[in-house]
Amino acid sequence: MKTLKFYFIFLFVFTCVFQAQNNTFLVKVKNPIRVDRKDVTVRIPTKDITALHSNFKLDDFCVFDGLSEVPFQIEKNKTLGDQILVLIDLKSADTKELKFVIGKNPSQDFPKRTYAEIAMKKNLQHDGKKFRGTVFTNVEKVKVPVIHTDHDALFKYEGPGWESDKVGYRFYLDWRNATDIFGKKVNELVLSKVGITDTVASNDSYHTMQDWGMDIFKVGTSLGIGSLGMLADGKVNKISKTDSINSRVSKNGCIESEIATNYYGWLVGEKKYNVESRFSITAGSRLTRHTISVMGEPENLVTGLAKNSEANLLKCVPHNGWGYLALYGKQSLAGDNLGIAIFFKKKDMIEITQDSVNEIVKLKPNKENLEYYFCAAWEQEPGGIKTQDEFEKYLINVVDELNNTVTIEY
Repeated sequence: MKTLKFYFIFLFVFTCVFQAQNNTFLVKVKNPIRVDRKDVTVRIPTKDITALHSNFKLDDFCVFDGLSEVPFQIEKNKTLGDQILVLIDLKSADTKELKFVIGKNPSQDFPKRTYAEIAMKKNLQHDGKKFRGTVFTNVEKVKVPVIHTDHDALFKYEGPGWESDKVGYRFYLDWRNATDIFGKKVNELVLSKVGITDTVASNDSYHTMQDWGMDIFKVGTSLGIGSLGMLADGKVNKISKTDSINSRVSKNGCIESEIATNYYGWLVGEKKYNVESRFSITAGSRLTRHTISVMGEPENLVTGLAKNSEANLLKCVPHNGWGYLALYGKQSLAGDNLGIAIFFKKKDMIEITQDSVNEIVKLKPNKENLEYYFCAAWEQEPGGIKTQDEFEKYLINVVDELNNTVTIEY
């Protein structure tokens, strides 16, 4: 009888251990370079996990680094496949084991460290010059009215915005189609409260210093920072003439947020192109990733930086991998130091050139697709970059990380 009793106890313990093992698994993340990396966004394809663990479900798991829960974000994509984004720090040449626990939900909401928005006047009452109204309302998507133009007060701060806890960006959702910078004096998300009273498109509050920071960049007729265009007939053609434009908040998570915009019938010369543009940003990063799909087989696409006589031109064009084009100096609208940069793949580069208002990177799309990054580093950020030497070291570090992405083992 005792033997039978011990048998059932053993069977119970064995079953519990087996179930525990079956409900947990490890994912190893390796940093291939001898540099500490903070706030690393790791992208884990869901299909790789389900291939090994058939009981895994996207709505019923959590992730641990040792005893600490790891922030994660689920991104569903019918075309590219679902992904799990996790946010971790990695020491120099370190390998970290992340434990996934199936059947256990996170014990808390993760801090939101990125944000994207489109805020506009929804009544669309137009007086012939401007859109009337005193309230901007957040929308998930918008088809831009044909009559919309610059400074007509339709959109809060003139278009979509996206930010990390480091820096914010916006672009003008009109014929200018150029990207601008919100410099921050706080490590917080601020865009939801920026420009909420600026309903007449005159003397906007963010052009003067606020508690959080301000608009720190002069765009004018230039490409601003990282805007898209095409070189044709000896000049830069921004996405100014189109048949229609749709824009949407495509991601708005704790780790990554994104604005996606479709331009239909972009006219350059006598040809028309359809373009999908995606601006995304991740937690703890200054970098905006710009991914572009374009139909119409363009010979080139360009991006660039607004010229400034107070800034020094910096560039690195390697034999392969990632390079950069950058400007550093007293080019902020606050009258202090600002570094701006474009990061591009050498294999995509046709040439680096310029015109009267832009430093330009001319690029060749790969099968109608293109990817590059841009960033801004303002000296008034908490712990900000304050010298050109510091900025150049930062650029080298970014290139090193782009060239040596983390690896995943299951």
